[in-house]
Amino acid sequence: MTALVHALLLWAILHPRCVWLGAVVSRFATEKNEVWLTIDDGPCEHTPQLAEALRTRGVRATFFVIGERLAEHPGTARALRSSGHSLANHSHTHPRKTFWLLSRRRVTEEFDQCAAILRDSGIHSRLFRPPVGHKPPALHPALASRNAPMIAWSTGGRDGWHADPSATVRRIESAARPGAIILLHEGRAHSLATILAVVDALLARGFTFTIPDPESLYANLH
Repeated sequence: MTALVHALLLWAILHPRCVWLGAVVSRFATEKNEVWLTIDDGPCEHTPQLAEALRTRGVRATFFVIGERLAEHPGTARALRSSGHSLANHSHTHPRKTFWLLSRRRVTEEFDQCAAILRDSGIHSRLFRPPVGHKPPALHPALASRNAPMIAWSTGGRDGWHADPSATVRRIESAARPGAIILLHEGRAHSLATILAVVDALLARGFTFTIPDPESLYANLH
């Protein structure tokens, strides 16, 4: 029985959409044929180019940024906002291998330090996506104290570790539905081509892209 309890707890921690430990937003309500494009792990030197390429397609996205990387690219927040995009918190250092077991103090530091960098750029988003979608038991209490929703995703293209844009397009297309939250990544050699290939494929299928009202996402916490 102890082994089963431990296995279930591990599942709750590691599965991004599992709600056993607390609320998780993995889709949004809509009556339109629209999806929410979210892009993790930036910014990087190619972010302004990506932002402009999306803008020319009429596509708005939310960039879940790593705080220390945003500090290295201080002009990026302005470039993203001027292109119609939004920014949100993806932790300060992105400890992808250890986030799942961090203490309340360390989880809070990761959130607060990235939030401080965002505020320095004039951005006050409380939306949070943890590294790899992992949810240590300390995460939800820390987020609740800040009225901050955890944003997961409906479908991801596995592009963080696979470099084949066509395979990513197939995965996303097969799972795309109205209200889906789509996860893609930047900062890899294939990232720009992959993101634009997915966007073009979904546009061709008649999808539009939106950024949901944050207040509707905060409301899910109550």
